[in-house]
Amino acid sequence: MVEMFSLRQKTMMRLQKSNFIIHTSNSKTRIHAGFTLLELLIVVAIIGILAGVGIPAYNGYMQSSKEDVAKNNLRSISLMEASYFSDNNKYYISSSTSAININLFNKTTLDTSSDYDYSVVYHDSGFEAVAKPKSGKSVLKFCLTQNNDMNSGDLKCP
Repeated sequence: MVEMFSLRQKTMMRLQKSNFIIHTSNSKTRIHAGFTLLELLIVVAIIGILAGVGIPAYNGYMQSSKEDVAKNNLRSISLMEASYFSDNNKYYISSSTSAININLFNKTTLDTSSDYDYSVVYHDSGFEAVAKPKSGKSVLKFCLTQNNDMNSGDLKCP
């Protein structure tokens, strides 16, 4: 008994051999490709949720890293003040970041374009290094005394 294949069956066999996915409905063939609108909307919603959670967390990390840089700069100023005192028998007092760079560090160590202005003021224990936020910046004010007491906020810092 010889089997005779119809044209439709031969075409489906060729397409199946060439790795196409075929869906038949009502004797019509359809190649399924692309995404539906609903699938795209779900992906956009998931991306929006991730962005809504991720962006505030990223901003918090950025602010805390800027504050850590300010604290480390105050520690550097404190070390240079100790060296300046051993050479000159007095502490260097300044209200300018660029003057601290020139007279204490002898080079540009403190970034003048950062979110903080640095100064060194007189304190009962000798000196106090202050990192004051530039106007419009939402970071904390920090100060470090000669005794390495780190304080933050306007009430504890000059």
